[in-house]
Amino acid sequence: MSAVKRVLTASLACLSCKNTSFDTKYTYILMASSGSQCPPFDFSGKYYDVVSGDGCGRQSSFFEGKAVLNQSVGYSVILGFGAFFAVFTSFLVWLEKRYVGSKHTSEWFNTAGRNVKTGLIASVIVSQWTWAATILQSSNVAWQYGVSGPFWYASGATIQVLLFGVMAIEIKRKAPHAHTVCEIVKARWGTAAHIVFLSFCFLTNIIVTAMLLLGGSAVVNALTGVNIYAASFLIPLGVIVYTLAGGLKATFLASYIHSVIVHVVLVIFVYLVYTASNELGSPRVVYNCLIEVASKSRICQEPISHQGQSCGPVSGNYKGSYLTMMSSGGLVFGIINIVGNFGTVFVDNGYWVSAIAARPSSTHKGYLLGGLVWFAVPFSLATSLGLGALALDLPITASEAGRGLVPPATAIALMGKGGSVLLLTMLFMAVTSAGSSELIAVSSLCTYDIYRTYIDPDATGKTILKVSRAVILGFGCFMGLLAVMLNKAGVSLGWMYLAMGVFIGSAVLPIAFMLLWRKANAIGAILGATIGCLLGIITWLSVAKIEYGRVNLDTTGRNAPMLAGNLVSILAGGAIHAICSFMSLQNYDWETTRQITVVEKEKSELPAEEYREEKLLRAKAWIVKWGVGFTFVIVLLWPLLSLPAGAFSIGYFTFWAVIAIAWGTIGSIFIITLPLYVSWETIQSVLLGMFTNDRLMEKVEEMNLRLRTVMLAIPEAERIYLLEKEKAKKKEPLEQVQP
Repeated sequence: MSAVKRVLTASLACLSCKNTSFDTKYTYILMASSGSQCPPFDFSGKYYDVVSGDGCGRQSSFFEGKAVLNQSVGYSVILGFGAFFAVFTSFLVWLEKRYVGSKHTSEWFNTAGRNVKTGLIASVIVSQWTWAATILQSSNVAWQYGVSGPFWYASGATIQVLLFGVMAIEIKRKAPHAHTVCEIVKARWGTAAHIVFLSFCFLTNIIVTAMLLLGGSAVVNALTGVNIYAASFLIPLGVIVYTLAGGLKATFLASYIHSVIVHVVLVIFVYLVYTASNELGSPRVVYNCLIEVASKSRICQEPISHQGQSCGPVSGNYKGSYLTMMSSGGLVFGIINIVGNFGTVFVDNGYWVSAIAARPSSTHKGYLLGGLVWFAVPFSLATSLGLGALALDLPITASEAGRGLVPPATAIALMGKGGSVLLLTMLFMAVTSAGSSELIAVSSLCTYDIYRTYIDPDATGKTILKVSRAVILGFGCFMGLLAVMLNKAGVSLGWMYLAMGVFIGSAVLPIAFMLLWRKANAIGAILGATIGCLLGIITWLSVAKIEYGRVNLDTTGRNAPMLAGNLVSILAGGAIHAICSFMSLQNYDWETTRQITVVEKEKSELPAEEYREEKLLRAKAWIVKWGVGFTFVIVLLWPLLSLPAGAFSIGYFTFWAVIAIAWGTIGSIFIITLPLYVSWETIQSVLLGMFTNDRLMEKVEEMNLRLRTVMLAIPEAERIYLLEKEKAKKKEPLEQVQP
């Protein structure tokens, strides 16, 4: 009976996937009937060899310590792309200064003029939130848990951006001139709280930076053989150059270009797995292969499979299937993911800087659109490359997966060297874009919260600009050193990703209370953040010791300790702050936060009505409705509706794959075209300037200077001009609609 079962299993495995000739199928079935089944599946035959007579041995790892590409390719990508973006982005900033009239002051350098429109803000959010982990760790959890992994990664990290839109509007209402989140903390709660939350913000930036470079250097090393320590130092170089030159606006422009490249590559990989590749090419083939690799009849002993490789039923999943949302491991990861990512959004000054830079009427829409488009990056990509790795039965080890090597393995298996180059390019875009955001975040904290607050309160704009650039250079060098130290210590991207919530989760609710709850007091904020963090760490280490008998990188990185530590950290932080605040209620009116001053006082291009309270309250109501609504859909409604499906049928999985393909495609189209559409007026000005006689441009600039002088002398004239300009903009769409 067992022989018959073996023959049937072998037959199905052969017939379910592509590229299997009749002769191969026939030979394979004969081998199964004789008891010698090697390879166990024909679609992964290249990763198995006959050993010890009629035995079967699986490749010990996918990469086997060998680089797919030459080192020259790795250095070309790192240095070539770095140099290109440094020059090109600096050129774009110069064009804006030359032909649009942007003034490169310290305020412009750190806030981009507080006038960035919806499309670019959405693009920045997508780019800023697309870390190395977004591309790499999302596919790792797909490899571990199946379809639930990409879903929980995407949903668990999208809701923070959607809900942060509320905070972004509150900044415009309650601290319109702030430069950093910690400036607001000091204005409301004083020096002690300022120092505590400044420490948490720095810690967040260090953790995010570490994850960027750990993932980036590991993939560059695995694909090209470039020394992992050299990669850690070289990757940030180009980012430092263009951030030094153009500040936050350069970061935003580079982020858009990076987003375009990331989404083009995303669409290529999604369509490759589900429509175009010879090895897979359709949801049906992927489905059949996933059924076979998780079969209960599969032999998972040495040497036919090695420890740490995917083989047979998935522990904790319904019927051991990769094709189910009923996964205990996936759910636990989802909770850890939600907690940790609240920390890396709400406590990362980079998101506050982006909100500060946004035009008030664009803020809420930019964050909502950015969050929804970003959902496609981990969901669509990991549903393709993560599940693709399983469907192809790639001999990836747990160590390789932990270092983020699942996507490059699938890309190589499907496209060879071309796939590895595409993946390397995509990863480089993600690392450098998010890295530039971290540089600006740290620079603004050091400049405004340390230098201007405690060293030179009367610092001029030129001094602020010098300090900002010095910090960017210094932290850029520190980024490389940090990655080297963590690589030496053996810390992986996966471990760091799961642990981040333990360290910074306790600061999330106190920071939210700062702008949302007038009764929240300073002592509660300080105690909540510090004690919550300590309790989270103690719980984390204690559970690791109790459950596994020892505390090391392996045991502390497992789900049970991580879940306990993350939950205790965020809940204890909020509970302690709330209890302390109820014991001694503060009745705050946000007057001191509104008194935060700018360094250089310049006339704003924004009409006064942008900051009207009624308009901002409507924007807040809009983002609360849609942000909370989408949060409910993607965290509760969607997974609950998928539970009755149990182990997915072929029809249900095809529907799931179509959603991934459609979301990735539509999101990519939006994020590529919308910034161009909303900034078309500026683009036209630049193009007109570039192809217009320089002498004429000098005359136009002279006339503009005279007009500005007149307006400064007559403030009422400028107010009327801005109102008329706004009216003209509103009339344009109406005139276009009329016949």
